[in-house]
Amino acid sequence: MNAADLPADAPRGTAAAGLPLVSVVIPAYNAADYVLEAIASVRAQDYAALEIVLVDDGSQDGTAELVRAAAPEVRIVRQDNAGVAAARNTGLRAARGELICFLDADDGWFPGKLAAQVAYLRAHPEVGLVYHRWLVWRPDADGGYRPPPRPQVVDGGINAARSGWIYPQLLLDCIVHTSTVMIRREIAEAVGGFDPELKNGEDYHYWLCASRLCRIDQLAGVYSFYRAVPGSLTNRPKPVNYEYLVVERALREWGAAAPDGTRVAPRALARRLTKLAMDFGYGHYHGGSPRLAAQAYRTALRHDPLRWRAAVYWLAASLKALGGGGGR
Repeated sequence: MNAADLPADAPRGTAAAGLPLVSVVIPAYNAADYVLEAIASVRAQDYAALEIVLVDDGSQDGTAELVRAAAPEVRIVRQDNAGVAAARNTGLRAARGELICFLDADDGWFPGKLAAQVAYLRAHPEVGLVYHRWLVWRPDADGGYRPPPRPQVVDGGINAARSGWIYPQLLLDCIVHTSTVMIRREIAEAVGGFDPELKNGEDYHYWLCASRLCRIDQLAGVYSFYRAVPGSLTNRPKPVNYEYLVVERALREWGAAAPDGTRVAPRALARRLTKLAMDFGYGHYHGGSPRLAAQAYRTALRHDPLRWRAAVYWLAASLKALGGGGGR
């Protein structure tokens, strides 16, 4: 049963043949170039109890009209442009499934993803969120994207190093990718939504919140691909070091220990925060604001006063800012 076959007032979690309904939330902003490929990868799943909710976040390129014509079973919710966090939250409110997945409009799934994740969650009621490994899909020299080769699927196993109460691992790296996630509705409701104040890193913050509430396991198989788009928001210097702020916020709210008592060593945390500050500084020193770069290097020195490279770059960035070298 597709969700299009459900009555409008069907209760949440409704599905057929004893299968839990899975809701797929796709936020889309000016995504006409890629969104039909993303939807096709959902349609190719060998799982029947499925609904697709596309949230059109104020697109100007006809995204919603394209989807309505090519995939009429997709439920489209339109909103004024408010960012990806707000769009996902709109999708969460509209979703009717017992289980919820997220798919970015320029990513895609390999066949078997939904069946594998549903089977795992049904067999492991103690797990609140399951994700999996993914393939980074890079363009060819001409800028085009050839169909990605499907990696060999590893069935029935998990990556133990990235499974469990993974809050400490998340503090050191955002090891969960949005398009790989399947989450139980009750966990999503307990988290309460993505933070729309975070223009970047909103997903990282969400996984950290979820990791405080439940066990999170990673399937060993590769079931999705992430399209690396040159010049995307992910690759451009940002005015705020969102990743650093997300980690610092988590430490301030929850500390360094997971609910099961495992914790991150102070030295490892210092290295993590130093690196986040240094990376932000490099991006702005070479292609952004030297003033922001200098602030970032000063932050890095606060975490590691002996990092001589941070001191050198702090001085160089400060002088560059004073000299008017793009400082703002």
